[in-house]
Amino acid sequence: MKHQKLKVAFFGYIVVLVFFALLQFIGVYFFSKGFLLSRQVLPNIAECDLGDGFSACMQPKFDKAVVLIIDALRFDFVVPVDEADANTYYHNNFPILHGLMESEPNNAVLLKFMADPPTTTLQRLKGLTTGSLPTFIDAGSNFNGDALTEDNWILQLQKHNKSIAFMGDDTWTAMFNDYINPELNYPYDSLNVWDLHTVDNGVLEHLFPLLEPQRKSEWDVLIGHFLGVDHAGHRYGPDHFAMREKLQQMNGVIEDVIKKLDDKTLLVVMGDHGMDHTGNHGGDSLPELESTIFFYSKNKKFKPNRLPQDKYDTSGLGANYRSVNQIDLVPTISLLLGLPIPYNNLGFPIDELFSSEKELSQASFLAITQLETYRNSSAEVQGNSKIYEKYHFLMDHYHKFGANKKYFNELVLESRGYQQEFLEYCKSLWARFDMVLIGIGIAVLLLSLSFMITYSRSIPSVRVSTMSFEFIGSVIAMTLLGLVLSFSIFIVLRPAGVNLKFCLLVGTAAGISIGFWAPIMDRFSVVWLFHQIFDFFAYNFNSWSALGILLSLLHCMIFASNSYVVWEDKLVLYFVLTFGFCCLYACLTSDKPRIQKILAASHAVTFIVLSRLVSMINLCREEQQPYCIPTFKTTWWSVIGLHFASFLLPMTIKSFYKLADSYYSAAPLWIETGMTFLMFMNATYWTFEYLENDDFFQSKTKDWISADLIKSLKLAIARIVLFVVLVLANFSWSRGPLCVKIQLAKPDENSTEAQHVESGENQDEGEDENDEQDDRDDEGELAESGERPEPIPQKPTTVILGYNNVYGSSYFLLVVNITVAVLLVTKPLGALSICMLVVQLLSLLELFHFLDIRRNLVAPIVFGLLGYQHYFSTGHQATIPSIQWEVGFMTTQTIMFPFTHLNISLNTFGLFLIVCLSVPLITLWRLPPSAKPITVLLQIVTNITTLLTYQTFTSLMSFVFAAHFRRHLMVWKIFAPRFMFSALLLIVFNVALTVITLWLATGRVLTQINRIFSK
Repeated sequence: MKHQKLKVAFFGYIVVLVFFALLQFIGVYFFSKGFLLSRQVLPNIAECDLGDGFSACMQPKFDKAVVLIIDALRFDFVVPVDEADANTYYHNNFPILHGLMESEPNNAVLLKFMADPPTTTLQRLKGLTTGSLPTFIDAGSNFNGDALTEDNWILQLQKHNKSIAFMGDDTWTAMFNDYINPELNYPYDSLNVWDLHTVDNGVLEHLFPLLEPQRKSEWDVLIGHFLGVDHAGHRYGPDHFAMREKLQQMNGVIEDVIKKLDDKTLLVVMGDHGMDHTGNHGGDSLPELESTIFFYSKNKKFKPNRLPQDKYDTSGLGANYRSVNQIDLVPTISLLLGLPIPYNNLGFPIDELFSSEKELSQASFLAITQLETYRNSSAEVQGNSKIYEKYHFLMDHYHKFGANKKYFNELVLESRGYQQEFLEYCKSLWARFDMVLIGIGIAVLLLSLSFMITYSRSIPSVRVSTMSFEFIGSVIAMTLLGLVLSFSIFIVLRPAGVNLKFCLLVGTAAGISIGFWAPIMDRFSVVWLFHQIFDFFAYNFNSWSALGILLSLLHCMIFASNSYVVWEDKLVLYFVLTFGFCCLYACLTSDKPRIQKILAASHAVTFIVLSRLVSMINLCREEQQPYCIPTFKTTWWSVIGLHFASFLLPMTIKSFYKLADSYYSAAPLWIETGMTFLMFMNATYWTFEYLENDDFFQSKTKDWISADLIKSLKLAIARIVLFVVLVLANFSWSRGPLCVKIQLAKPDENSTEAQHVESGENQDEGEDENDEQDDRDDEGELAESGERPEPIPQKPTTVILGYNNVYGSSYFLLVVNITVAVLLVTKPLGALSICMLVVQLLSLLELFHFLDIRRNLVAPIVFGLLGYQHYFSTGHQATIPSIQWEVGFMTTQTIMFPFTHLNISLNTFGLFLIVCLSVPLITLWRLPPSAKPITVLLQIVTNITTLLTYQTFTSLMSFVFAAHFRRHLMVWKIFAPRFMFSALLLIVFNVALTVITLWLATGRVLTQINRIFSK
């Protein structure tokens, strides 16, 4: 009966938490929809013939074009750098572009190519082909490259019966497959960043045969997209010999391509973005934005750059070189090939590509005509009368002076001014936020926060479990009613600007909200509720609770300043250390026995020291420079540290188990054998990875150790480890024994920590003592008479070793399984950080037990802070470039769902998964089997909802301040990425705490132990 009640209680809690999660997901959706910007894309397709004999196209200057994209070709990779300042790995290894510009100024043009953020490949290709600006939300579609239907110069080529040959990054096929010649289409998988050569070798395999004279008639435009430089950056960073080799290879490729060009073919070499000092991209730092573009023709069709010196870019990489926007490529290449400028273009022709002022003036006129056509067609951008008047003023100048060569330069300058003003106006329009959706999102999250606090803290324990099903019935009924009403409102009223999804989501949120409050208001009253809240704080509030609330408030307050958000890792360290020192003081001033005080103080010192050591592992944000020195690198000593950790961490866990008298049965197998072996396998994997990337090792062993063999060994190790820890170990844990040992022992040998059960008939305790006294008297008499007494057999008793920690010792083995999985997909220094996290968690559990604060607010809050601390110490930041995409290919050679996604998710959020999974240990550690398992479950649910409340509170504050600072200069650089990180964390916490922690983990432990020990 008790076992059945426990299952029913579990079901009730889980369903209620699922409804809470659904409400929060709706809030996140509304806020994201209102905050992450989108823009209107017009479906119009540009035409050359505009009627009345006016053409929007120029006479083509080139019959053919070869367009080579070298992904992540940062500008300083191609310009000369003084030897004293040069990095030998990426400077002065690609000299041909600058050399041709110097030796053939009329044939070659080299420019700094400024990308628009976000600097992800898909978004850059959209800008490079359509001339339009991406909005921030477009970054999320980098791995979902649907066909591009917006007007672009690739579409225009196909429309004008031009044959397009393509080879390289398969993102082009996803976007332009309908326009590429199917017989000359050679795509290669683009996202395996650990593969430096397959894509490049594939491009070379098909590029040079198509450049042979006998095959040039097969194509009009040849596009090749190389990925080796980008992948070398992602995998190793720019400061690596692989980068030098790739740049030198590309230098040779350009040399060979130029030899095969004819006089009527234009060569375009460009990068789509740059990379930061770690080799990643996606943000808006200068190294990520500053790329390269190079034009070359054997026939003299260009002009040397004659712009004034103040038009040159004097900042960033390769100073004193003129820079152009990437969208400027679109009108330039369209006009050079005799195509109309794509309809949604916002760029302007590049001066140097037009050999005369007359040509450039004509190109400028066509560009602003296209801009005005776009403005007239878009309801979004029609409202600015100042731009309208400036356009007509400019048209008057063209009609009056367009044929006079003395005014060509002035007309070009006026046209460029008009384009820049129009571009800035469009940017301001596309930065308009939907405050209604933002407000709804914040309101829904506030409701979910109030529900969570009320449910977990304000209702008496006896009521929570019994009322769960009342909540469920009420919420389901009200949600269905809300859906019906919202659907009816949409059908009948058809409100302007509102779609069906919006109505249904609002109806669902309203239904859940009403359904939650209805049972409380039906049984009780608002006055009663306030009394419950007051009584709770009056009874439970103490200095530890105050500390927990203070830490939560301080964490939320950092979102009010961009500087605090940037330095969040240091602030979290301060919060964690503050709690550690408070624990140390409480231990030293405790009135418990001296030995226990010393032991508890040692746990506090361990926690403090490890927290400080962890903070020394960091990956600096761009904004933290020059005050931050990045240490997150794979070095030989970090790999050696992994090998030591594979033995030290299991030994440390073993010592904690022995301290709690729990190292029995399954514990030695899991910890001393299984964990040690699997961690050694992890260390072996990263050893192979380090040796594979080491310049010295490669130069000495490349002739007798096959690179393919190392790759195969790494792949095998990663697959074996993940399969064992995620499948076999977890299955065995769910069916395996507890960490207890049953043995027979004499009564005087019984441990004080054991539970004894007599094996014979039940006897009265007083009778046993009298019998023992009689036996001692008989033995004395026999000794005096010299006779040897007959031995009297002792009554054996059953001793259950590990009884007093039966919950915690068994549950922690699951934490071990998940920890090993996260260790595999985390780079060496990050893995060492995770090892220290495990020790910190165990130290905290001992401190909670000693200080008796396991039921306090501060306990789960500190667990949440530890998750943040180790998120930063494993090489992550709340920025897009810090995502470690390369780990997705540890278990697969190509993108394969779900394995690639699982690796990246474990790498990014694995720390929080470990923390979420460990929350029940606050209650279960050093807890013997309880006669009231539902009470134990209630305390676990209270800690789970407390942690979820803490995360909801921090996420909500991140949302609020992101909305408040939506016009801040750093909104897309700092506040928006942090809000997106908060939204993802809220989803991760809900799923991990509800499904994994409560349902799969806690449910198994409590039901199994209740079944075994219940009477």
